[in-house]
Amino acid sequence: MRADGPRIRRRQEGLPAVFVGRFQPPHTAHVATIVQALGQAPRVLVLLGSANLARSIRNPFSAPERARMLRAALLEMGADPRQVRFRALPDRFDADRWAADVRWQAAQVFGPAQPVALVGFEKDASTAYLRWFPGWARLPVPGVPGLNATDIRAALFEGLPWPSGLPDSVRAFLTGFVLTPAFARLHAEWEAVRHLQAAVPSGAHLHEERWVRLSAQHIWLQTRTQPIGRGLWELPGRVLSPGVQPVAVADAIFDHPARSLVAHTTAHVYRGDPPPDSRYAASRPVPLTTAVARPRRFFEDHHVILGRLLENAAF
Repeated sequence: MRADGPRIRRRQEGLPAVFVGRFQPPHTAHVATIVQALGQAPRVLVLLGSANLARSIRNPFSAPERARMLRAALLEMGADPRQVRFRALPDRFDADRWAADVRWQAAQVFGPAQPVALVGFEKDASTAYLRWFPGWARLPVPGVPGLNATDIRAALFEGLPWPSGLPDSVRAFLTGFVLTPAFARLHAEWEAVRHLQAAVPSGAHLHEERWVRLSAQHIWLQTRTQPIGRGLWELPGRVLSPGVQPVAVADAIFDHPARSLVAHTTAHVYRGDPPPDSRYAASRPVPLTTAVARPRRFFEDHHVILGRLLENAAF
């Protein structure tokens, strides 16, 4: 009994913890990190990143699907999922806004005055955010070399054997997911992205033009028919050929390096109607309230662009 006492006391006295990730999909290292955090923290908040983005080859799974996989994997490892809260975290394509969202979520779950610890280990630029919370404690966990979700997604879309490090429950979910219409669309997207990436010069920086036509009640949108993002809404526009830049001065520019699936692409956004060109003739008015309420209906970061422009009264 004495041996267990200090361990239980440390958990009761420890800070609640926040673990941020995309978990696309979850793997053994993600689950082991949560289990280790539960050994030091009374509660763990898992924030499921990029929850506002449509399914894509980079983000194939919704926030509820990822939470379901993580809960099942925690049970598989003998942990108690009731000590873990899962909440959706949007991708803002803006570090300050994103960090503010993380703080807000932690305050909502643990209370605004409750100190918290941030879980994680710095493996590369994708986890540089661990330094964005200087007032928070750090709960370091050991990394697992060679294990990442990128390889699992590649196996999923290439039909390759599953890499090691997949919990059985996640493996079962992915096996079922392959049989769905969502997977069929994403598989076609995977092939199209690979084809385009092979055609674009290595390290190329592309540019695209987008137009925002707004009224008091409507936004004009196109529905994509291409394999990449098929069926999703997009702002009318086009991606320019490599080496070509817009000649007009944009009303707004969006340049996050992760906003596009194919290559680093800068969006030059203009206010008003697109040029009188048959490529843009398919745009149609969508009720603004409907568009704002359905972020996962949009291609790439186009809903984020719309939201940012709606915040700007001068746009």
